[in-house]
Amino acid sequence: MQRAAVAVLLGVAAAACASRGDVETMGDALRDEMAILAEGQRQLVEAIRAELETIESSSERRETTGRGELERLVGQLERAIQQQNDHAVQNNQLLNDIYEILSRSGPPSPMGPIGSSDTGPPALGAVDPEDGTAVTSGSEEATQFYGLALEMYQRGNLETARDAFENFLARYGGHELAPDAQYWVARTYEDAEDPGNALEEYRRLTELYPDSGRAPAALFQRAMIEASRDNTAVARRLFAQIESGYPNSPEAEEARREREKLGG
Repeated sequence: MQRAAVAVLLGVAAAACASRGDVETMGDALRDEMAILAEGQRQLVEAIRAELETIESSSERRETTGRGELERLVGQLERAIQQQNDHAVQNNQLLNDIYEILSRSGPPSPMGPIGSSDTGPPALGAVDPEDGTAVTSGSEEATQFYGLALEMYQRGNLETARDAFENFLARYGGHELAPDAQYWVARTYEDAEDPGNALEEYRRLTELYPDSGRAPAALFQRAMIEASRDNTAVARRLFAQIESGYPNSPEAEEARREREKLGG
């Protein structure tokens, strides 16, 4: 239920006709969903506490053991609730930051701010999880948007991150960070163990951005997925494509080793 509310929120925020009132209304809906979830967790803890108070046992030792186990369980649930609440607050802040960026910018533009000379600091947490480099490219709004989406991915919010990256691509499809955003869309599917959609999104990256630094990485990920599915011939072809098409890329040598493992 919470995921559905988040997806609706991002869709509304990204639409050209989205107003501040729309965002505030949907934001209220998301907060209501989180409040319902928190209340359900609170009631569960209270039920366990009530059970703890009514334990009856034929032996004092057994009673003590039972109470200790329930106390441990209550402690775990309380910590889980606190973590859930902290996570919800952080996610809500990230979404609010995205809404603020969208409200400052105009309608979505497939070409993005290519002609802009503005540069800004990376958003908090905007660090590539694969190489640890900070995001510093492009206009301030686009960079902040990308950084917030990347932070969602780093927090493990795969569906929310995917929605954010897809919204980034809808608004800034010609931005220099667009290949990176497309790569992370594919990675969210791969991390969610959805190889079919992952392959499609990696393929889309190599078609739309064949000259980008992410293209050989996308080919490599496609090859590894195909190899894991026993599509050996396809995997060998993709590895060879990296070697011939991107010989100076970081993936080229690794592609050669993987191809040789497959007997190619």
